[in-house]
Amino acid sequence: MNIEEAIHQRWADDEALGAALPAENVVTGLRSGRQVPYATVHRKQNRTVLRTNAGELDETTLLIHVWHDDHDAGRAIAEKVQAALDRRQFPLAGQERVVRMLHTADSAEQHDDGLWRFSIEFLAQVSLPCGD
Repeated sequence: MNIEEAIHQRWADDEALGAALPAENVVTGLRSGRQVPYATVHRKQNRTVLRTNAGELDETTLLIHVWHDDHDAGRAIAEKVQAALDRRQFPLAGQERVVRMLHTADSAEQHDDGLWRFSIEFLAQVSLPCGD
């Protein structure tokens, strides 16, 4: 399971977040069709920050965009995303795991068509043990 799949799974498992925006409305990459609300998960950057005989520690920057036509409802979903993922750890494939996921930035922007985009940025520190 990669980090995007793990986020999707955590979204599905979080009752408050799933009630605000069902996990089936969360996609990786671009979304075709503009039925709102929905969320997209983008991997922005990945880099190795530490290598040892035991494995590596990678940092992955992720952006989650919540798209909504109502500011207050979109903001509420963005806040639930942050609460569900900030300062969390969770398993990935094999022995790999996110050892810490930190909220680093957020913003809101209204597009010309009236649609709001709430962006939540996270820095995920991922442990990659040797042998996996």
